[in-house]
Amino acid sequence: MSDSGEGTTFMQWRERAQSEVQEERPQLRAVMITAAVVVLVGIIVGVVVLLLS
Repeated sequence: MSDSGEGTTFMQWRERAQSEVQEERPQLRAVMITAAVVVLVGIIVGVVVLLLS
């Protein structure tokens, strides 16, 4: 019974966190996406440089 209680609590927490991100901090998602793109581009450039050298 404690597992279902923890699951419900986790689901409620996740839903609340998602709604807070969507409503209060739309910039945060854009910053995270931008950071991921920068990291991917850096990895790709690094691989290309290593292959060409």
